[in-house]
Amino acid sequence: MQIYLSTLTELDYDNSLDNIEESFNETPETSWQARKKVKYLRKSPLYNFELEVIAKNDNNEVVGHVLLIEVEIVSEVQTYYALAVASLSVKPDLRGQGLGSSLMSAVEERAKSQEYSTIIVRDNLEYFSRLGYDNAQAYDIQSEDHDNILVKFLWDHLDNPPHGVIKIPQQLV
Repeated sequence: MQIYLSTLTELDYDNSLDNIEESFNETPETSWQARKKVKYLRKSPLYNFELEVIAKNDNNEVVGHVLLIEVEIVSEVQTYYALAVASLSVKPDLRGQGLGSSLMSAVEERAKSQEYSTIIVRDNLEYFSRLGYDNAQAYDIQSEDHDNILVKFLWDHLDNPPHGVIKIPQQLV
């Protein structure tokens, strides 16, 4: 089976939401919340269609999805703009085959091309640490409402790396 990564189009909206729901079927409450969050974020001023990537199979079915949303990291002297993983889902029968990491690599490249330097994540920390995400506190990045967050810098060298408190948009909470 071939898997194709692409930018989401309006024709894919419902299929991608169904994929999100199916990916979280083990926990119906989470499934409903994840679907609702993505649907809401797509209508938000924070939404950037280039930072939403889907995976499709040979039958044109959406089998994976990732969405990043802009957040602020605020220090005493500066505000940095970074991205947060708002959603990552892969159909249960395709997990463990590298599809999630392929989706993340694709969206990280898109983020880098838009000159973002930093991506943070608040959930599935064990998974994201395998993808090169590190403890954010080691870089003086904190969250107001999460003790454990991870960060990945997309550039090898940053003259002024982001540090401070992450301001999470209400839509992500």
